[in-house]
Amino acid sequence: MQKSDVQEKEKGWLFALAQVEDLGEKKTKIYSRLLTEVAIAQAMEELSARHAKRKKKLEALALGKSETKSGGEE
Repeated sequence: MQKSDVQEKEKGWLFALAQVEDLGEKKTKIYSRLLTEVAIAQAMEELSARHAKRKKKLEALALGKSETKSGGEE
């Protein structure tokens, strides 16, 4: 297997993971709006934001872009 084949395979995995994060983001955003307990709804909204951050980072990695970390990111 050539290096470019491996890179394409890894790129595909990163995009697949980004799709999973996208689904997680969408579901937690919906749940946050449906929940009546305020604290749990806020926690779901925060979880949705974390999914969105991870999705963005995975897509950047797949496209070969590097991002600089700001303090305290996961």
